[in-house]
Amino acid sequence: MKTKLFFLFAFAMCLLTSIDANAQLVINIRYTGENGAARKYVEEMEKSGIADRIRAIEGCIGYEYFFPANDPEGVLLIDTWEDQAALNRYHSSPAMTEASALREKYNLGNRQIRMFNPVTPGGAGGQGGAPARQGAPQQLQQQPRR
Repeated sequence: MKTKLFFLFAFAMCLLTSIDANAQLVINIRYTGENGAARKYVEEMEKSGIADRIRAIEGCIGYEYFFPANDPEGVLLIDTWEDQAALNRYHSSPAMTEASALREKYNLGNRQIRMFNPVTPGGAGGQGGAPARQGAPQQLQQQPRR
């Protein structure tokens, strides 16, 4: 239930902050666990095939995990979607439900989520100047560790 409410909140934030629904989205999600839980979560996401099922969703451009050098208990997920419709497909998919259940299993907390619209290099029409879209991050939510 919390996950569904969170993603409804995230979708509302997209609308309120005037992100173009046809714009590519890059989402950075940072999780923290204890006693190696973050790494175990990623291992199970990969071995179980959940991550591959997410990558196979129409409109998924990238779905990758990274481990910070200065935090052995952290993990960073960077997922990239063609547009809001693709992200919505993921949010309503069984793979999303599976990934959420796995996060609960490993008690990952201190979640920090940021959404970006990529900046077009060289601005509109490649002529330099201001970018076609602003690439400033939009912080959607920070959840304290449980």
